[in-house]
Amino acid sequence: MTYVVLSLVVLLAIALATARINRRFAPRPLLWTLVILIMLTAVFDNIIVGVGLVDYDPDKISGLRVPYAPIEDFSYTLGAVMLIPALWHLVGARHRARPGQERP
Repeated sequence: MTYVVLSLVVLLAIALATARINRRFAPRPLLWTLVILIMLTAVFDNIIVGVGLVDYDPDKISGLRVPYAPIEDFSYTLGAVMLIPALWHLVGARHRARPGQERP
């Protein structure tokens, strides 16, 4: 299985699992978060791949690099922008639902 296929499967699963919750959030903050994280991913992934700290099996990547990091690396960023707000909402909802506990 290639990283592209794996990334698409995981992103689809995350999108399906979080769509209902993420529709409640304003899109603008999520888009800004995505833009900023993509820029950070572009900088730091290119550094770690460029200096040889991390590398990928050429048979398992698409071959498209930006400029050193494979394009598949950006899927982690997209997944995080979908998953983290949904988890934050779910954990916060559970915390609010506990009876008899006061918040500090």
